[in-house]
Amino acid sequence: MNQTLNSSKTPASNWSGPPGETLGVTTWVLSALTILTYVVGIAGNGVVVWLLSFREQRGPFCVYILHLAVANLLFLLCLASKLILEASLVANTGHTIYSDHTVHMFPTALKAFEVLRRMNFLAYTVGLSLLTAISTEHCLSVLFPIWYRCHRPQHLSAMVCALLWALAVLLNVIKALFCREFWNLDAQQCFTVDLIFSLLILALFTPVMALSSLILSVRVQRSFQRRRRQPTRLYVAILASVLVFLICALPLGIYWCLLYWLDRHLWTDIKLSYSIFFSSSVSSSANPVIYFVVGRRRSPGPREALGTVLHRVLQEEAELEPGDTPSTGTNQEGV
Repeated sequence: MNQTLNSSKTPASNWSGPPGETLGVTTWVLSALTILTYVVGIAGNGVVVWLLSFREQRGPFCVYILHLAVANLLFLLCLASKLILEASLVANTGHTIYSDHTVHMFPTALKAFEVLRRMNFLAYTVGLSLLTAISTEHCLSVLFPIWYRCHRPQHLSAMVCALLWALAVLLNVIKALFCREFWNLDAQQCFTVDLIFSLLILALFTPVMALSSLILSVRVQRSFQRRRRQPTRLYVAILASVLVFLICALPLGIYWCLLYWLDRHLWTDIKLSYSIFFSSSVSSSANPVIYFVVGRRRSPGPREALGTVLHRVLQEEAELEPGDTPSTGTNQEGV
Protein backbone atom coordinates (compact mmCIF):
# COMPACT_ATOMS: atom_id res chain seq x y z
CA MET A 1 0.00 0.00 0.00
CA ASN A 2 2.93 2.33 0.71
CA GLN A 3 4.39 1.71 -2.70
CA THR A 4 1.10 2.37 -4.39
CA LEU A 5 0.64 5.70 -2.68
CA ASN A 6 4.20 6.79 -3.30
CA SER A 7 3.90 6.05 -7.01
CA SER A 8 0.66 7.95 -7.43
CA LYS A 9 0.24 11.48 -8.65
CA THR A 10 -1.64 12.65 -5.61
CA PRO A 11 -0.34 15.92 -4.17
CA ALA A 12 0.12 14.34 -0.77
CA SER A 13 2.64 11.81 -1.99
CA ASN A 14 5.42 14.36 -2.53
CA TRP A 15 4.73 16.66 0.38
CA SER A 16 7.55 18.76 1.78
CA GLY A 17 5.46 21.73 2.76
CA PRO A 18 5.20 23.84 5.88
CA PRO A 19 4.67 22.44 9.36
CA GLY A 20 1.30 21.20 10.53
CA GLU A 21 0.60 24.32 12.60
CA THR A 22 0.77 26.72 9.66
CA LEU A 23 -1.19 24.37 7.47
CA GLY A 24 -3.80 23.93 10.19
CA VAL A 25 -4.45 27.69 10.53
CA THR A 26 -5.00 28.08 6.82
CA THR A 27 -7.23 25.04 6.72
CA TRP A 28 -9.38 26.17 9.63
CA VAL A 29 -9.91 29.65 8.17
CA LEU A 30 -11.03 28.25 4.83
CA SER A 31 -13.10 25.59 6.60
CA ALA A 32 -14.91 28.15 8.74
CA LEU A 33 -15.95 30.20 5.73
CA THR A 34 -17.06 27.13 3.83
CA ILE A 35 -18.98 25.58 6.71
CA LEU A 36 -20.87 28.85 7.21
CA THR A 37 -22.05 28.53 3.62
CA TYR A 38 -22.93 24.89 4.23
CA VAL A 39 -25.18 25.83 7.15
CA VAL A 40 -27.07 28.36 5.04
CA GLY A 41 -27.35 25.95 2.11
CA ILE A 42 -28.44 22.97 4.19
CA ALA A 43 -31.13 25.05 5.90
CA GLY A 44 -32.34 26.58 2.61
CA ASN A 45 -32.48 23.34 0.66
CA GLY A 46 -34.08 21.62 3.64
CA VAL A 47 -36.88 24.21 3.62
CA VAL A 48 -37.40 23.73 -0.13
CA VAL A 49 -37.57 19.94 0.25
CA TRP A 50 -40.01 20.30 3.16
CA LEU A 51 -42.32 22.70 1.30
CA LEU A 52 -42.38 20.77 -1.98
CA SER A 53 -42.68 17.32 -0.40
CA PHE A 54 -46.12 18.11 1.03
CA ARG A 55 -47.61 19.65 -2.09
CA GLU A 56 -50.51 17.56 -3.37
CA GLN A 57 -50.28 18.81 -6.95
CA ARG A 58 -46.82 19.18 -8.42
CA GLY A 59 -46.14 20.71 -11.79
CA PRO A 60 -43.36 19.38 -14.02
CA PHE A 61 -40.79 21.88 -12.82
CA CYS A 62 -41.85 21.44 -9.19
CA VAL A 63 -40.70 17.81 -9.43
CA TYR A 64 -37.35 18.89 -10.90
CA ILE A 65 -36.80 21.55 -8.24
CA LEU A 66 -37.61 19.06 -5.48
CA HIS A 67 -35.07 16.52 -6.75
CA LEU A 68 -32.50 19.27 -7.33
CA ALA A 69 -32.92 20.44 -3.73
CA VAL A 70 -32.45 16.85 -2.50
CA ALA A 71 -29.27 16.52 -4.60
CA ASN A 72 -27.93 19.85 -3.33
CA LEU A 73 -28.75 18.89 0.25
CA LEU A 74 -26.91 15.58 -0.11
CA PHE A 75 -23.97 17.34 -1.78
CA LEU A 76 -23.64 19.87 1.03
CA LEU A 77 -23.98 17.28 3.80
CA CYS A 78 -21.29 15.06 2.27
CA LEU A 79 -19.00 17.97 1.50
CA ALA A 80 -19.35 19.36 5.02
CA SER A 81 -18.62 15.97 6.60
CA LYS A 82 -15.65 15.45 4.31
CA LEU A 83 -14.30 18.92 5.02
CA ILE A 84 -14.59 18.51 8.79
CA LEU A 85 -12.88 15.12 8.64
CA GLU A 86 -9.95 16.29 6.53
CA ALA A 87 -9.56 19.60 8.35
CA SER A 88 -9.40 17.79 11.68
CA LEU A 89 -6.70 15.46 10.41
CA VAL A 90 -4.64 18.28 8.89
CA ALA A 91 -4.93 20.51 11.95
CA ASN A 92 -4.12 17.77 14.45
CA THR A 93 -1.50 15.75 12.57
CA GLY A 94 -0.29 17.96 9.72
CA HIS A 95 -1.14 15.17 7.24
CA THR A 96 -3.88 14.96 4.63
CA ILE A 97 -6.31 12.11 4.23
CA TYR A 98 -4.20 10.32 1.58
CA SER A 99 -0.83 10.62 3.31
CA ASP A 100 1.10 7.53 4.43
CA HIS A 101 0.59 8.54 8.06
CA THR A 102 -3.20 8.58 7.69
CA VAL A 103 -3.22 5.28 5.78
CA HIS A 104 -1.37 3.52 8.61
CA MET A 105 -2.79 5.32 11.65
CA PHE A 106 -6.35 6.15 10.59
CA PRO A 107 -7.55 3.54 8.04
CA THR A 108 -11.17 3.91 9.16
CA ALA A 109 -11.07 7.65 8.51
CA LEU A 110 -9.69 6.98 5.04
CA LYS A 111 -12.53 4.60 4.18
CA ALA A 112 -15.13 6.99 5.58
CA PHE A 113 -13.63 9.77 3.46
CA GLU A 114 -13.87 7.60 0.35
CA VAL A 115 -17.55 6.83 1.02
CA LEU A 116 -18.25 10.55 1.41
CA ARG A 117 -16.30 11.33 -1.75
CA ARG A 118 -18.34 8.85 -3.77
CA MET A 119 -21.60 10.23 -2.38
CA ASN A 120 -20.33 13.71 -3.15
CA PHE A 121 -19.68 12.77 -6.76
CA LEU A 122 -23.12 11.15 -6.96
CA ALA A 123 -24.88 14.30 -5.76
CA TYR A 124 -22.79 16.52 -8.04
CA THR A 125 -23.65 14.37 -11.06
CA VAL A 126 -27.37 14.39 -10.24
CA GLY A 127 -27.37 18.15 -9.70
CA LEU A 128 -25.61 18.81 -12.99
CA SER A 129 -27.90 16.47 -14.94
CA LEU A 130 -31.06 17.87 -13.31
CA LEU A 131 -30.09 21.44 -14.16
CA THR A 132 -29.50 20.27 -17.73
CA ALA A 133 -32.93 18.62 -17.83
CA ILE A 134 -34.63 21.71 -16.38
CA SER A 135 -33.05 24.15 -18.81
CA THR A 136 -33.60 21.83 -21.78
CA GLU A 137 -37.27 21.18 -21.02
CA HIS A 138 -37.99 24.85 -20.41
CA CYS A 139 -36.24 25.68 -23.67
CA LEU A 140 -38.47 23.17 -25.50
CA SER A 141 -41.57 24.64 -23.85
CA VAL A 142 -40.60 28.05 -25.21
CA LEU A 143 -39.63 26.92 -28.73
CA PHE A 144 -42.58 24.53 -29.18
CA PRO A 145 -45.31 25.69 -26.77
CA ILE A 146 -48.28 23.98 -28.49
CA TRP A 147 -46.49 20.64 -28.91
CA TYR A 148 -45.24 20.85 -25.32
CA ARG A 149 -48.73 21.48 -23.98
CA CYS A 150 -50.44 18.77 -26.00
CA HIS A 151 -47.93 15.94 -26.32
CA ARG A 152 -45.73 16.09 -23.23
CA PRO A 153 -46.11 12.85 -21.19
CA GLN A 154 -47.82 13.51 -17.87
CA HIS A 155 -45.15 11.89 -15.68
CA LEU A 156 -42.12 12.87 -17.76
CA SER A 157 -40.47 14.84 -14.94
CA ALA A 158 -40.67 11.95 -12.48
CA MET A 159 -39.34 9.50 -15.08
CA VAL A 160 -36.44 11.79 -16.02
CA CYS A 161 -35.49 12.33 -12.36
CA ALA A 162 -35.59 8.59 -11.64
CA LEU A 163 -33.47 7.91 -14.73
CA LEU A 164 -30.87 10.53 -13.79
CA TRP A 165 -30.56 9.21 -10.23
CA ALA A 166 -30.23 5.66 -11.56
CA LEU A 167 -27.59 6.78 -14.07
CA ALA A 168 -25.56 8.52 -11.37
CA VAL A 169 -25.72 5.46 -9.11
CA LEU A 170 -24.69 3.22 -12.00
CA LEU A 171 -21.69 5.41 -12.79
CA ASN A 172 -20.55 5.25 -9.17
CA VAL A 173 -20.97 1.46 -9.06
CA ILE A 174 -18.88 1.11 -12.22
CA LYS A 175 -16.22 3.40 -10.76
CA ALA A 176 -16.17 1.33 -7.57
CA LEU A 177 -15.67 -1.86 -9.59
CA PHE A 178 -12.72 -0.40 -11.46
CA CYS A 179 -11.32 1.52 -8.51
CA ARG A 180 -10.66 -0.70 -5.49
CA GLU A 181 -9.85 2.19 -3.18
CA PHE A 182 -11.68 0.71 -0.24
CA TRP A 183 -9.60 -2.45 -0.09
CA ASN A 184 -6.47 -2.10 -2.25
CA LEU A 185 -5.39 1.51 -2.57
CA ASP A 186 -4.33 1.89 -6.19
CA ALA A 187 -4.38 5.67 -6.41
CA GLN A 188 -3.03 5.79 -9.98
CA GLN A 189 -5.81 3.57 -11.29
CA CYS A 190 -8.45 5.42 -9.25
CA PHE A 191 -7.41 8.84 -10.53
CA THR A 192 -7.47 7.55 -14.10
CA VAL A 193 -11.00 6.20 -13.69
CA ASP A 194 -12.16 9.42 -12.00
CA LEU A 195 -10.65 11.49 -14.80
CA ILE A 196 -12.42 9.52 -17.54
CA PHE A 197 -15.83 9.64 -15.84
CA SER A 198 -15.53 13.31 -14.93
CA LEU A 199 -14.66 14.24 -18.49
CA LEU A 200 -17.58 12.19 -19.84
CA ILE A 201 -20.07 13.79 -17.47
CA LEU A 202 -18.84 17.33 -18.06
CA ALA A 203 -18.67 16.84 -21.83
CA LEU A 204 -22.18 15.33 -21.94
CA PHE A 205 -24.22 17.65 -19.71
CA THR A 206 -22.45 21.02 -19.57
CA PRO A 207 -22.65 21.92 -23.32
CA VAL A 208 -26.34 20.91 -23.47
CA MET A 209 -27.18 23.00 -20.40
CA ALA A 210 -25.22 26.02 -21.63
CA LEU A 211 -26.67 25.82 -25.16
CA SER A 212 -30.29 25.43 -24.05
CA SER A 213 -29.90 28.30 -21.58
CA LEU A 214 -28.38 30.50 -24.29
CA ILE A 215 -31.21 29.72 -26.72
CA LEU A 216 -33.78 30.36 -24.01
CA SER A 217 -32.17 33.65 -23.06
CA VAL A 218 -32.04 34.91 -26.65
CA ARG A 219 -35.66 33.90 -27.29
CA VAL A 220 -36.90 35.57 -24.12
CA GLN A 221 -35.01 38.78 -24.89
CA ARG A 222 -36.51 38.95 -28.37
CA SER A 223 -39.96 38.31 -26.94
CA PHE A 224 -39.49 41.06 -24.37
CA GLN A 225 -38.41 43.55 -27.04
CA ARG A 226 -41.52 42.82 -29.14
CA ARG A 227 -44.16 42.54 -26.40
CA ARG A 228 -42.61 44.45 -23.51
CA ARG A 229 -43.77 41.70 -21.14
CA GLN A 230 -41.75 40.57 -18.18
CA PRO A 231 -40.38 37.01 -18.38
CA THR A 232 -41.79 34.46 -15.98
CA ARG A 233 -40.22 34.09 -12.58
CA LEU A 234 -39.51 30.46 -13.44
CA TYR A 235 -37.35 31.54 -16.38
CA VAL A 236 -35.43 34.01 -14.20
CA ALA A 237 -34.87 31.38 -11.51
CA ILE A 238 -33.69 28.75 -14.01
CA LEU A 239 -31.31 31.09 -15.79
CA ALA A 240 -29.89 32.39 -12.51
CA SER A 241 -29.35 28.84 -11.21
CA VAL A 242 -27.58 27.81 -14.40
CA LEU A 243 -25.33 30.88 -14.35
CA VAL A 244 -24.42 30.35 -10.71
CA PHE A 245 -23.63 26.70 -11.43
CA LEU A 246 -21.41 27.52 -14.41
CA ILE A 247 -19.53 30.16 -12.42
CA CYS A 248 -19.28 28.45 -9.03
CA ALA A 249 -19.79 24.68 -9.36
CA LEU A 250 -18.22 23.95 -12.73
CA PRO A 251 -14.70 24.66 -11.37
CA LEU A 252 -15.15 21.70 -9.02
CA GLY A 253 -15.75 19.37 -11.95
CA ILE A 254 -12.75 20.84 -13.77
CA TYR A 255 -10.66 20.46 -10.62
CA TRP A 256 -11.55 16.76 -10.42
CA CYS A 257 -10.31 16.41 -14.00
CA LEU A 258 -7.11 18.40 -13.50
CA LEU A 259 -6.31 16.69 -10.20
CA TYR A 260 -4.79 13.86 -12.20
CA TRP A 261 -1.99 16.14 -13.40
CA LEU A 262 -1.62 18.40 -10.37
CA ASP A 263 1.75 18.13 -8.66
CA ARG A 264 2.02 20.94 -6.11
CA HIS A 265 3.06 21.35 -2.52
CA LEU A 266 0.47 20.16 -0.05
CA TRP A 267 -0.38 23.59 1.36
CA THR A 268 -1.03 24.98 -2.15
CA ASP A 269 -3.36 22.11 -3.01
CA ILE A 270 -5.21 22.52 0.29
CA LYS A 271 -5.86 26.19 -0.46
CA LEU A 272 -6.94 25.41 -4.01
CA SER A 273 -9.22 22.52 -3.11
CA TYR A 274 -10.86 24.32 -0.19
CA SER A 275 -11.42 27.44 -2.30
CA ILE A 276 -13.12 25.30 -4.94
CA PHE A 277 -15.19 23.54 -2.27
CA PHE A 278 -16.31 26.95 -1.03
CA SER A 279 -17.23 28.01 -4.56
CA SER A 280 -19.24 24.85 -5.20
CA SER A 281 -20.99 25.17 -1.85
CA VAL A 282 -22.08 28.67 -2.86
CA SER A 283 -23.68 27.18 -5.98
CA SER A 284 -25.65 24.55 -4.06
CA SER A 285 -26.61 27.05 -1.37
CA ALA A 286 -27.64 29.80 -3.79
CA ASN A 287 -30.64 28.03 -5.36
CA PRO A 288 -33.04 28.45 -2.39
CA VAL A 289 -31.98 32.10 -2.09
CA ILE A 290 -32.70 32.56 -5.80
CA TYR A 291 -36.16 31.00 -5.47
CA PHE A 292 -37.19 33.18 -2.54
CA VAL A 293 -35.72 36.40 -3.99
CA VAL A 294 -37.29 35.88 -7.42
CA GLY A 295 -40.61 34.78 -5.91
CA ARG A 296 -41.10 37.82 -3.70
CA ARG A 297 -44.05 40.07 -4.42
CA ARG A 298 -42.95 42.98 -6.58
CA SER A 299 -45.27 45.46 -4.87
CA PRO A 300 -44.99 46.28 -1.15
CA GLY A 301 -47.27 44.29 1.10
CA PRO A 302 -47.45 42.08 4.18
CA ARG A 303 -44.90 39.34 4.64
CA GLU A 304 -45.83 36.15 2.80
CA ALA A 305 -45.32 32.52 3.75
CA LEU A 306 -42.32 30.81 2.17
CA GLY A 307 -44.61 28.27 0.52
CA THR A 308 -46.51 31.06 -1.25
CA VAL A 309 -43.29 32.63 -2.49
CA LEU A 310 -41.96 29.32 -3.77
CA HIS A 311 -45.27 28.50 -5.47
CA ARG A 312 -45.10 31.82 -7.34
CA VAL A 313 -41.68 30.92 -8.74
CA LEU A 314 -42.95 27.60 -10.10
CA GLN A 315 -45.79 29.20 -12.07
CA GLU A 316 -45.25 28.74 -15.80
CA GLU A 317 -47.53 31.64 -16.78
CA ALA A 318 -46.22 35.17 -16.86
CA GLU A 319 -47.75 37.57 -14.37
CA LEU A 320 -49.90 40.27 -15.94
CA GLU A 321 -48.65 43.79 -15.78
CA PRO A 322 -51.08 46.74 -15.46
CA GLY A 323 -52.91 47.17 -18.77
CA ASP A 324 -52.37 43.59 -19.96
CA THR A 325 -55.32 41.38 -20.78
CA PRO A 326 -55.45 37.81 -19.47
CA SER A 327 -55.00 34.96 -21.91
CA THR A 328 -56.70 31.58 -21.97
CA GLY A 329 -53.51 29.61 -22.41
CA THR A 330 -49.78 29.82 -22.64
CA ASN A 331 -48.60 32.73 -24.74
CA GLN A 332 -46.94 31.86 -27.98
CA GLU A 333 -43.52 32.67 -26.67
CA GLY A 334 -44.15 30.66 -23.55
CA VAL A 335 -41.99 32.89 -21.39
